[in-house]
Amino acid sequence: MIQKMDASEWVHFITKPSLEFLSTTRERFDLIFLDGDHSAKNVYQEIPAALDHLNPNGVILLHDYFPDGKPLWKGKPPVLGPWLAAQRFQSEGLQLKILPLGKLPWPTKLDSNITSLALLVK
Repeated sequence: MIQKMDASEWVHFITKPSLEFLSTTRERFDLIFLDGDHSAKNVYQEIPAALDHLNPNGVILLHDYFPDGKPLWKGKPPVLGPWLAAQRFQSEGLQLKILPLGKLPWPTKLDSNITSLALLVK
């Protein structure tokens, strides 16, 4: 799809642990997609590392963000790490805005249009 959109010059996928990559790169990004180890401890470390590499007005896209720690799909337990990490930052006074994408206008998984993706902006 990237090639069909003629976007290979500006879209790059990094497939290594985010903390490893972010600790060695000097690049800055408009969008950082965090979809790795979903533990609260790891996401708590990933978010500030990603924020340090965002361009002005850049965003972080979190995968498996379950608002209020509640399931999004019946019978499927939530992944709590991203939500718990974000809650910790907010309780510590870091001004983060988290925008769960919720329902999308196209089918997603489990015969729904619900997504666990959320945008995070500072």
